[in-house]
Amino acid sequence: MDFSLNQFLISVSFVLDFIEMDILDNVTNHGKRVGYVALKIGEELDLTKDEAFNLLAFAIMHDIGGVKNKGKASKSEMEKIKEHCIIGEENIMRFPFTSEYENVILYHHENYDGSGFFNKTKDEIPLFSQIISIADSFELLYDPEKSRKEMLTKIKEQENKMFSEKMVKNFLKITQNESFWLNLKDQFILSAIKTESPQVSCNYSLSELHEITSLFSDIIDSKSEFTKYHSTKLSRKVEIMADYYDFGKEKSYKLLIAADLHDIGKMAISNSILDKPSSLSKKEYRTVKAHTFYTRKALETIDGFEEITEWASNHHERNDGSGYPYGLTKKELDFPSQILAVLDVYQALRENRPYREPMTHNEAVKILKTMEDNNKLDKQIVDDIDQLFN
Repeated sequence: MDFSLNQFLISVSFVLDFIEMDILDNVTNHGKRVGYVALKIGEELDLTKDEAFNLLAFAIMHDIGGVKNKGKASKSEMEKIKEHCIIGEENIMRFPFTSEYENVILYHHENYDGSGFFNKTKDEIPLFSQIISIADSFELLYDPEKSRKEMLTKIKEQENKMFSEKMVKNFLKITQNESFWLNLKDQFILSAIKTESPQVSCNYSLSELHEITSLFSDIIDSKSEFTKYHSTKLSRKVEIMADYYDFGKEKSYKLLIAADLHDIGKMAISNSILDKPSSLSKKEYRTVKAHTFYTRKALETIDGFEEITEWASNHHERNDGSGYPYGLTKKELDFPSQILAVLDVYQALRENRPYREPMTHNEAVKILKTMEDNNKLDKQIVDDIDQLFN
């Protein structure tokens, strides 16, 4: 299928907003602004279309290592943690770039004078890393209510210290246009990225897309110690059941991709809730229930993902209409949605949680059958799970 890397990048940026929500309790558009500033600097450096897109992707995702931050550090504090560069470098290479790059995220906090985490200096620092560094530093200073002159002066003061003379010169040049400052505002930044970034698509088979999304499921699962294998093990069981039901290749791979990404919305949920060892309050439970809605919002922007979005987003719906977020009923839920819903319950029961030990197969199936008796889960699927995974 013709797969838009731009749409996938926007979807990933939506997930990274969730990391900001966990750390800062609000969405700051930090990654998007760093991406936009980097993109404009790239224009001054006459990057090719593919280079510009890859730079934008690196810049938007430069804090992807913060997924394991677990809310223990503020944004400014996280920037000072070497580990987020190392984890970020490991995670970032899972994105389908159009060319190969090394150490862009690993060295994005290196300083031109060699005083960074790894003591790299001048041309030892990749060009993309240098661009992201100045864009990131500016964004941390950025405040629409502050004096522009004051912000720019602080960047200029770091010439030949944090940044090269050339990098500072190009940065200052892009700030001369009023449109630059207007596009940085929260209400315009996403539109600016969508309209000004080069459009890049690749023709991937569904099996190739599954390879990409299965890697991203690892990032999703690493959000919590208690879910670090959830999506991976769910996908394996989905594969077995798709084969059992004799789904064709296309349908099977779409269901696998849905399994990979079904919990992408959990990135929006604080670890203080996900890892809570006691019962959730009503407010906390409402917060958890929102994750399926966030999953839909993250995936629905990708053309060709229509069925995948439905199946992934419906995994907490129930046949009697008591599920969430839409309260859909059996007649509104197709068979793949119901498969993912039952398997998600089964897999969760088989895993360790902060409030209980993992259940045996028989214990988990007993709960599934109770839910089946209450018209919440499909009887055929529950019986098939009992047979296939006993």
